[in-house]
Amino acid sequence: MYTGSGDLPGLSAQAPVFIITGEQGQCKTTFLHLVLSLTVGANVRVMGILAPGHVRDGRRSGFALINLATGEHEELCSIDPDPRCEVHGRYYFRPEGLAFGRRALTPPDPRKTDLAVIDEVGRFELQGAIWADQIDRLVALPHPPMIWTVRRRLLDTVIRNWEIKNPVIIDVRAASVMATASDVMDAIWAWREAQTRSGLLVSQHPGGCIAFDPPVLAGATAGAPAETPTILRRRYNPEG
Repeated sequence: MYTGSGDLPGLSAQAPVFIITGEQGQCKTTFLHLVLSLTVGANVRVMGILAPGHVRDGRRSGFALINLATGEHEELCSIDPDPRCEVHGRYYFRPEGLAFGRRALTPPDPRKTDLAVIDEVGRFELQGAIWADQIDRLVALPHPPMIWTVRRRLLDTVIRNWEIKNPVIIDVRAASVMATASDVMDAIWAWREAQTRSGLLVSQHPGGCIAFDPPVLAGATAGAPAETPTILRRRYNPEG
């Protein structure tokens, strides 16, 4: 667990926070999943949670959690009453699910993490519940680029509450998955390059390291066209 920033000279504590926004049912989590599916191929070291929902009889009935660092799954909450559970709104939050999510959102060592993800930040967090403490710690420390999902009606309140200085707003009604993934990768590479300038070792991938090369020409990427997003032109060097 990373607990301090004194050993990170020169690193900015204000890496961008990408906020995917839309109303309930507008596929924010699906959009996020598609963005992440593009960054995974670029060897991004990701931590955080994805929260796919369950639907029963046409209505949201609960949520699961995926730990993005490990791929592990856990049930988070359900509309089914359970005396063991913590109740928020109409949902019963399983203690196992809450503990699982809080572990997944432990502030990372920023030297070993490229992207932090929280799906989602909502009214329960604004009330100081669920992931609120973890978010407080994440934004208080030097952190890598982050992606949050937030309902549109809560967007301004979330930005004010956590004093996000440089939010990048992505509205699912009009945004492009490919363009968003490209912007996220640009932010990740700026983060890695800042680490390099600070003299920090960031090439911690087992069996290899990050190659801080300029973007590969589009024509050299399996015949990719000139408009190929930046994320598909970056290189990972498994030989170091």
